[in-house]
Amino acid sequence: MDRKKQAEAVAEAFAADFLAETTASAIFIGSHIERILASKANVIYQYVEDPTYYGAAVSHESGTQFIALNTFHSLRVRYFTAAHELWHLSEASQLQDEHFDHERAADRFAAAIMLPKAIMKDLWLQFKKLYEPKESVILIADFSEVPYEAVVRRLKELGISLSGISFTEEEWKNERVKLDLSESTLDVSQRLERFTAYERVVEEALENGVVDSLGASHKLKKYNSQLAKKLQEQEMKRVAEAEQHET
Repeated sequence: MDRKKQAEAVAEAFAADFLAETTASAIFIGSHIERILASKANVIYQYVEDPTYYGAAVSHESGTQFIALNTFHSLRVRYFTAAHELWHLSEASQLQDEHFDHERAADRFAAAIMLPKAIMKDLWLQFKKLYEPKESVILIADFSEVPYEAVVRRLKELGISLSGISFTEEEWKNERVKLDLSESTLDVSQRLERFTAYERVVEEALENGVVDSLGASHKLKKYNSQLAKKLQEQEMKRVAEAEQHET
């Protein structure tokens, strides 16, 4: 077995275990994948205008895990990226040798947990009776909240023939128009910059008097603008009251 096929086989097997543990084999996880990811690592939402950057997994020397997700991409791509990065946190990824193809495994793992084998086969059997293949792909992509290209690749992995269907994500949006299907919010990015773990550290520092409200406001401006504004207003009010008291 070549390394690519080995990586795919290992990822598929561990994905089955993951689904069994999360009781998600009969449903689509969809956007809930981000909550699952957040339960296992500190998630950093970044907005980086780079179409080639999707996210990253980083381990601190303390053992703390961090996952970055680029919110520049559409929601469906972001959710799939979250599932991809989940592989890098898994015990399965730690058990492989140095020559193991982790990126291929991560893609297969993401496809297997976001598009479970059983539900995909059942849906396809139902949809092909009602819709043409392209419309079926779009509907499954919407139900599962994953990229169109991931659906096509997953169907092929499951032995389902899709001759003549090979489009980019942008081209799939055009196919929606041709099929008179409404636009999907999943095809739009949701600009977000958030780092909850960092915010907690700053808030604790404020409570313990390590930083004042203005200092905390500056530190939180990028990741929580509402809280930063509130702290800034509190500090301005405190200063004004202090000046009034002095006079």
